[in-house]
Amino acid sequence: MFWKKDKGSATATAESGVQKPKKTTPRDLMAEQMDAIEPGKEITYKLGEIYVKPYITVVRNTEGKKFTVYQDGKNAEGKPTGNRGKFWDANDAMEIARWVIEREGTVYTG
Repeated sequence: MFWKKDKGSATATAESGVQKPKKTTPRDLMAEQMDAIEPGKEITYKLGEIYVKPYITVVRNTEGKKFTVYQDGKNAEGKPTGNRGKFWDANDAMEIARWVIEREGTVYTG
């Protein structure tokens, strides 16, 4: 048929060799942010309004798993209570970033 492209044509092979640059997603940026944390330091994220314990703190460990994730509630003023509990350990920042982004998390500065 006249309207179908031939798979062996020169035009098709020229287009398939071109690679587009990868777009950076919010998840990629968040994972890079976590990887940039120095060992012993931490970064805190605030999840969406529907969560009872909306503060997530990611700590970069000096030994063992690369990151430890803690969960913390909020007080009457809406700030972290300071009574955080261990949530999970992970080696992959992308895994943590995916979880935080799914729950509408943003960096907490307070």
